[in-house]
Amino acid sequence: MLLAAAAGVAAAGVAAADAAASVAGAADESSSPGSNPCTDSPGPVALGSAQWNGWGRSVDNTRYQPEPAIRATDVEKLTLKWAFGYPGAVASAQPTIVDGRVFAASATGRVYSLDAKTGCTYWSYEAQAGVRTAISIAELAPARLPKRPARSKRSRHRLTNAHLEVQKPPSAAFFGDEKGTVYALDAENGTLLWKTPIDPHPTARIEGSPTLYQDRLYVAVGSSEESLAADPTYACCTFRGSVAALDIATGRVLWKTYTVSEEPRPDGKSASGAQEFAPAGVPISAAPTIDASRGVLYVATGRSYTANEQPLADAVMALDLVDGKVRWAKQLSAEGAAELGSSPILRSLASGKQVLLIGQRSGVVSSLDPDRAGEILWETKAGENKADGGVDQGAAADHRSVYVALGGLAADPANQSGSLTALDIRTGAKRWRTDAPTPSCSWGGDEPCGHGEAQAVTVIPGVAFSGSEDGHLRAYSTIDGKILWDYDTARDFVTVNRVKASGGSLHQGGPTIVNGVLYVNSGSGSGRPGNVLLAFSVDGK
Repeated sequence: MLLAAAAGVAAAGVAAADAAASVAGAADESSSPGSNPCTDSPGPVALGSAQWNGWGRSVDNTRYQPEPAIRATDVEKLTLKWAFGYPGAVASAQPTIVDGRVFAASATGRVYSLDAKTGCTYWSYEAQAGVRTAISIAELAPARLPKRPARSKRSRHRLTNAHLEVQKPPSAAFFGDEKGTVYALDAENGTLLWKTPIDPHPTARIEGSPTLYQDRLYVAVGSSEESLAADPTYACCTFRGSVAALDIATGRVLWKTYTVSEEPRPDGKSASGAQEFAPAGVPISAAPTIDASRGVLYVATGRSYTANEQPLADAVMALDLVDGKVRWAKQLSAEGAAELGSSPILRSLASGKQVLLIGQRSGVVSSLDPDRAGEILWETKAGENKADGGVDQGAAADHRSVYVALGGLAADPANQSGSLTALDIRTGAKRWRTDAPTPSCSWGGDEPCGHGEAQAVTVIPGVAFSGSEDGHLRAYSTIDGKILWDYDTARDFVTVNRVKASGGSLHQGGPTIVNGVLYVNSGSGSGRPGNVLLAFSVDGK
């Protein structure tokens, strides 16, 4: 049984001063120039059917919204409803929408709860580092606390179950930061419930959104250590990727499984004389996928950081939900880079058989059999050639097709091309491919003007949405790939919180759609920067 939220705070060892600081931070933000505090209190956060909770909307990470309240025929009427500016920060975490609220975060670590209709601010919280993950919302289990019964002067009251009352606990908002720490906030007011460091390595970071399932939060750990290896004096490398399961009430780590089984040890010297270590690497940079029927979670791993190749590198892994033991792992190989940087998609075919769909940074898309230890069912090169690049943030899948965005920045040598391809999920056959239009970037000058499609794809009945490095968000017909709508987000916006804001490259996360509104961040730390969250609806209503 889950513990009360208050007990969770105590168990995690969060000081009262931390909680007080979080409240103070929220108050400072809401009263600062450029803010737009909501005038009403929305009350506790409740889960419902109309939501986009976490990375893939559901734990199978299909990124498919079956009830968007937007018809395919109305997509061409999508108009800006409101814009919110992230003060002094690049847009970062993909927006989550639950119970009429938008939960989002910036690259500085400021987390926000906004009204989904107007964009006004309910609260904000400052994490210790930048936040790139989508936020997940859960209702914690109720706690039973003693009532205060009336006492007579002549009798002593004896506490029984009849004298216990149920106290409604808060709903919690979960996310990770770029220093490898996971947080739980009260979703109603933004106060800190607990925070748990997952990995002590100085380069550990949480890039893939934690996945919430029942009373556990499954967290994958990535790293920035590989970038340090460019320094010839750096002692490379000592980071090991991992997956951990946390109790959502307390933040306690229930199990942790490394993707590199051995601890790194000295392994010779580099040409510059620096000490080298091995084995290392195999980070995980995408959200875990839950397979409840088989009792496993799936993650896609990155490459080894050293020449000591690891058996779990560039692989799809299946781990037991209960204890984290590796059930199986399928290492993928392909022409070019086989590295995996997006979430596996669990989809059911018309026959009822389930498949795992995964895109590589080489541009190859694979279908794996979860009942046969990841046996490859089909593999298809989504692009036409090596120059077309690969999959970055991830694909989306409806009941018939998987929609794969490619960016040429993943090619070798890199280029500015981009495309969206639809593959049959049963056979891998190409249904259509649409190249991104040659851009005329609004920022001009000597800056690169590419149209690689690195942002994660989102699909609704009849329409797939894909964002481009040139700042354009486009809607494609799932029937033939025709572009139905094209909006250039790389411009200045008047924001509801009076923050000076502009859009840029569409790279991080992807669009989320709930109750007839599409939400998307514009701006990227790896492309044209921007600091705006945009909300679109039919005719702007």
